Amino acid sequence: MNNLFLIGFLLIQISLFGCTTTNASDLIRQQRIAESPQWNGEKFQNPKQVPATEWGKSLVTFWNYFFNKPEEYTPSPLLPAEPFDISQWNEQRDLQFAWLGHTTFFIKIDDKVILTDPMFSQQAGTYGPFSPIRYSKTLASTNSLPMVDAVLITHNHSDHLDEDSIKALTPKTRHFIVPLAVGKLLEEWGVPNKKITELDWWQKKSIDGLTITAAPAKHTSERGIFDKNKTLWASYGIQGKKQNLYLSGDSGWFKGLYEIGKRLGPFDVTFFEIGAYGEIRGWKEIHYTPEEAVKAHQAVRGKLMVPSGWATFDLGMFPWYEPVERLLIAAKQSRVDYLTPKIGEVINPRKVSGNKAWWKPFIKKTQ
Repeated sequence: MNNLFLIGFLLIQISLFGCTTTNASDLIRQQRIAESPQWNGEKFQNPKQVPATEWGKSLVTFWNYFFNKPEEYTPSPLLPAEPFDISQWNEQRDLQFAWLGHTTFFIKIDDKVILTDPMFSQQAGTYGPFSPIRYSKTLASTNSLPMVDAVLITHNHSDHLDEDSIKALTPKTRHFIVPLAVGKLLEEWGVPNKKITELDWWQKKSIDGLTITAAPAKHTSERGIFDKNKTLWASYGIQGKKQNLYLSGDSGWFKGLYEIGKRLGPFDVTFFEIGAYGEIRGWKEIHYTPEEAVKAHQAVRGKLMVPSGWATFDLGMFPWYEPVERLLIAAKQSRVDYLTPKIGEVINPRKVSGNKAWWKPFIKKTQ
């Protein structure tokens, strides 16, 4: 009945006021936001409340980040990337993927192409010189990418939802799958509404037999000062005919991971962000430490773990290689299988061990 009422209301608006498609999509979006269990009437909320940021400690941390950070914490020169050779993708139909830096993965599953949180800019953010700077190489142009069946966006933070990358990909992308309320920004950037699917947690989108499910995460959203948590954030399950994948997005540890594993797992491969932890109260609640990421991988019933969110942007007060070094120790202690591919390297999980410590020589160059 509610849907019939909404459709009737929209038709009246269109006939009386010449309401455009954009206005109609806004009304539908607002209706879906209001109906979301994650919406409290003012903003979206986490499965468990995140402590507020302690701004006094945060200011000290930011000061140290910009003015007191040791030089060896960031690599020099830029970390290398493997040449992205698209011809390698035509050799087989099995699962293949390439890590393109930060949390951007190019995935081929069931002969479908998925791109996650595409970020190809040199800085991650909209704060000019204060935005984190990329210290690894990336694609020279998105022109080298083929047609993309689905771009998955986990949340609207600038290092995961990059305006220039989205605009460049729009002509060659069939579907943009985003958390609830994020689609508005994509529309403003020129993405046609018909290409956008907004999902609440546990909602699904099917693309030619491939099922993509938005799942809970413990994080936040904002693009500026006044829009805190006005859009939802999510992780994703990607279910193919033979393989099942999990994309963590940004998140802190929470017990709901066990429910994700029960409802959507087990997962053949998980992609977990490991490199944005910190000591700021509130911040550390919404990002995995490497050890927590290993624990989360086990909670969702993952088999093979692939870390991301490190070796790309300067996001913390720790050496650039620390996240992956800590991950290796935690994974070995927990007997978790993992891959640590080079940026741009094409990976077939069935054929490579993928856990060579390619970054080791660059630690010595940095120091």
